[in-house]
This record gives sequence, structure tokens and C-alpha cells, in this order.
Amino acid sequence: MTQPIRLGIAGTGRMAARMVQALTHAPDITVAAIASGDGARARWFADQCGVADATGDLADMVQNGRVDAVYVAGRTRDHAAAALQSVQASKPVLVEKPLALTPGEARRLAEAARESDCLVMENLWCLALPAYRALCDQLSGGAYGSPVHLHFDFGYPVKPESHASLFDPEDGGVILDRAVYGVALALNLLGPVTDVDCSAQRNDAGVDVMADLRLRHQSGALSHVAVALNALMSNTASLACTHGHLGLGTPVIGSEILTACQMLPQAAAEARPGAQAGLKDRIRAWPRARKFKRKRDMSAGRFLGYGTDPYLPVLTHFVELIRDGQGESGLIPLDLSIRTLEILQHSRGRIGES
Repeated sequence: MTQPIRLGIAGTGRMAARMVQALTHAPDITVAAIASGDGARARWFADQCGVADATGDLADMVQNGRVDAVYVAGRTRDHAAAALQSVQASKPVLVEKPLALTPGEARRLAEAARESDCLVMENLWCLALPAYRALCDQLSGGAYGSPVHLHFDFGYPVKPESHASLFDPEDGGVILDRAVYGVALALNLLGPVTDVDCSAQRNDAGVDVMADLRLRHQSGALSHVAVALNALMSNTASLACTHGHLGLGTPVIGSEILTACQMLPQAAAEARPGAQAGLKDRIRAWPRARKFKRKRDMSAGRFLGYGTDPYLPVLTHFVELIRDGQGESGLIPLDLSIRTLEILQHSRGRIGES
């Protein structure tokens, strides 16, 4: 029987606790150690999780022979440095999003990971969900034509009292925390970006609490990513294509619903110049044509479950990469993380100038 991957967790905050909860549903990976800058905090957190090893020094944990891989949580400003320590110890590492605070940090981390052939993957967990992967598969199949516009919004109100790190002026804000998902999806579906515009609302401390990002892609397609910490949005994704429409149902982060609507061949033919007048009416009067359309139309949504926890698919993927000896994920490659951070940094800079 294959032994579970023994995971060390760097951090003791909200995301570290959330990952511990998710790992209870992942039989192939188990928590083996906890690290924090505060040794007493690390010991307390480890006791809450039933973990024997705890340390106030990350270097101790990454050198621990009872740790096979590392999950980096904690503050965004510390992500890249903590991940780099894991790479230097030849420990595969899953890094909470965003991968780093700046693209420069991300590029240096990626270079070190590739030089040592050590797995580093950003926890863009939604890209591993069955509904997200099915959306990509449907689009790549070509039946929906070329994508021309993506609308993605993710927002619900939270308070600084319960989500202090999101309101930290140094590395908080809705762009880094929430726009990262929409931008990564836009790059995945529509390709490289040539132009970025961003407008935002900021609180009294200067932290962005609502943002509207507009991306122009090299293909000519457009993306609209709207995110908020202070309002409830529709929490859906909508991809308009030349021959149909694809979407992700609410909640877009953690979606289990894929929606799709494809143009019938007859309807596409009717749209061409010179098509016979009244063809649409005759098609609608043909029961078999209506039945065919209904069969192909998933506008009501198709359920694609992630199992017992939404983090389970990305954890399963991480374990598979480790066991296969892979140095990088094809699903969440480092180049995607770097390009996403470039757009986020540009967007943050634009609102900083306003």
C-alpha cells in the first residue's frame, strides 16, 4: 500500500486551518508538521490539529525528514520566500494564491524550481474543479466556435474583524485575493493579454475593496473581471463564443455547474446571407429538431461535483504530480501564475495612480 504524502504547513492562519479541514478528506496526504514565526502559536495550532511536530522556524520544518512536501499559507508577502526555502530543501511545494507579491518574486521562484526540478504549484484550486476542466474541454473541442468575451465576477462582503489579512495595506486587497481567479481563467481560455485597464473603490486605508478589470487579449477577445469585498455579486462566469455560450454557475469559486448553449447547425445556416426566409419557423415546427436542440442545450446546467471538499481535486492533482516525479503542473503551470501576477500588479498600479 502506498504511504500518504506527509505535508508540512507553513502558517497558522485562516487558510492553513481551511487546508487542514480539506485534508481530512484526502487519504493520500496527511499533515505531519506545522511551522510559524511564533513557536507558541505553531504548537497551539498543531495541538488543535493533532499534529506532533511544531516549530517556530520554517527552516526546521523544510529540513525535517518526516516532511515530504510543504503547503505555504500565511501572508502574501511571505509566500515566495517560504516556497523558495522548500525548493532549496528539495521539497515539493503548494503555494497559496497569489504565488508571490510581485511578478519578479514569482519569476525568481520559478527559475529556482526549474533549475532544481522541484515541483512548485500555486493553489489556483478552482482550475482543478471538474466544472472548470469541462468548460476548457468543451471550448477546445471547437463546437462552440471561438471565444470572444468572458465575464467573471466574484464578490461577497466580509469584515476586517474576520478577514484581517484581506484589509492589510501591504499585501491585502480584492485584486490580489479575488481577481487572481478570474484573470487566471481569462488567460487559460482566451490567451495572452495585450492591454489592461482597471478601476477600483478603496477604503480609508487605501486598500482596494472593489475592482473592475478589463482585459484585451491578443486574439481580439475581451475579458471583464469584477471582484468585491464589500458587495454581493452574481458569482458566475459567462463565456460568449461565435457558435454558442459556456458558463459556470454560482458560486463561481467552487462551481459545480457547467452551463452551455450551442447554436444549431440549421440556425447557423439561416444566419448566412441568402438563407431562405421562414426557415427558422419550419425548424421550430419540426419536433425532432426541437428535441435535438434540447438534448444539446445545457443552459439549465450540468452538475459536475468535486466530491467531499472543493480543495480535493487540486490536492489529488498535487499528490499525483509528486508521485509521478513531475517538476511542474500542466494544469496550473508557473508561467500562468507569473502572467496572472503581471496583470494584477499592473491593475494595482493603475488604481494607485488614480
